[in-house]
Amino acid sequence: MAKAKKVAQEDLKKFFEKMKKNLHQLGKETGVWMKKGERELSRLSKMGKLELDVVNLNIKREKLFKDIGKRMVESSLSEQISDSAIRNMSDKANAVMKESQKKKSEISKIGKRFLKSGSTKSKKN
Repeated sequence: MAKAKKVAQEDLKKFFEKMKKNLHQLGKETGVWMKKGERELSRLSKMGKLELDVVNLNIKREKLFKDIGKRMVESSLSEQISDSAIRNMSDKANAVMKESQKKKSEISKIGKRFLKSGSTKSKKN
């Protein structure tokens, strides 16, 4: 019985030694994978920040274009622009705006007529 106990202890000791080696190896491999993950996460984070910077720059650019356009329209309305091409573009923009307002008015009138005529009710034969 003592011999069986000693054999069991030796087997257990071998098992724990093997487990210790495996855990040590697992720790090394985990460390390597964590470093790779950390580098990848850092790379993705930098790329994301740069993408956000690009978006913010595009927004700033669009705002500048909008401000330039507003100034041009304001200047043309007060007749401070001498460049005839810009004035012509401004006149076209005003004409398009007036045409758009007319179309919206027509749509509104058609909608009101449609409701007044009762066209929404189904017709019986």
